Amino acid sequence: MKKIFVSLLLLSCLFGFSQTEKLFYFVESDSLVGVKNQDGKIIIPAKYLFTQSASDVNSKEEIKDRILFSMPIKEGPKAHDRKGNFLFEPYIFDAGIDYFSEGYMRFTENKKVGFADKNGVKIIPAKYDWVSAMNFGFAEFCNGCHFDTSKDPEHPPLVGGTWGFVNKNGVEIVPTDKRNHPKDFETEKHQFIPYQFQYNEKEKQILDFFEKRKEQIAQIDDFNCNPKIIYFEIVEKPSEFDPFYKVKTFELCNSYLRGSDENYDDFKNFKVSQDGKDFYVTYIELVDHKKYSEYVERKIPVDKWIKQNLKKTKK
Repeated sequence: MKKIFVSLLLLSCLFGFSQTEKLFYFVESDSLVGVKNQDGKIIIPAKYLFTQSASDVNSKEEIKDRILFSMPIKEGPKAHDRKGNFLFEPYIFDAGIDYFSEGYMRFTENKKVGFADKNGVKIIPAKYDWVSAMNFGFAEFCNGCHFDTSKDPEHPPLVGGTWGFVNKNGVEIVPTDKRNHPKDFETEKHQFIPYQFQYNEKEKQILDFFEKRKEQIAQIDDFNCNPKIIYFEIVEKPSEFDPFYKVKTFELCNSYLRGSDENYDDFKNFKVSQDGKDFYVTYIELVDHKKYSEYVERKIPVDKWIKQNLKKTKK
């Protein structure tokens, strides 16, 4: 029977890379899974549950992930690099481990929460009792707060504590009393979080490409709010692992700013080549193999996608 492994695999498959050392899963007699290289050297001992069950491991399928996520027996989730070095313990969210958002993932350490990047580097130290995922260049945090299970055992609210905001550099943000930029974010207390993005001329031209097509994109993606207030922001820049700018869509709806889900929202996330000349919209496709299935990122040129979908709306 085929297995579809989503949560842990999807975290890393979207930013895999190639290098000289090739890694492969292997299975021990007790059905635990480890990782070894092409020479048979054990990189990570077989004492973990990885993204797939032992029966689904394809020892000939190369692992191209930058970070390897695992679930040790009787322990919480772990993240290792390709050399087998322990990196951090991913934050548990919604019965699974956290996802990358705007290039950052939450991790836990000594019962506190911080942020790590896609290289596995801890960018913001674990010093918060709770912190949201990165959204629009910042995250909300609290210290001294707790989940009140007496009010709702299944989805307990966070109560108490001191609340604030932190940007992607780990600098805590002081809200202002007035709007100083059109894209300053208004909080529930009617204060303003300063706009967090800064761009050079090349990056401004990239975003201008999307601004010129905003109405068409909004029509195709069927954003819910009226008026349709949509922002495009560059949330990741090209790297040796992924040579594209990543452009994310944000929808402002009744003062709530919703960023597109980078792992699941098809056709609301975009990639631009490093030279700024090729523009793509992305989506996730389920690809079936003989013994397993996996989710793979696909790209379509933006103008081709717009042309195809506007034809459909006219029919």
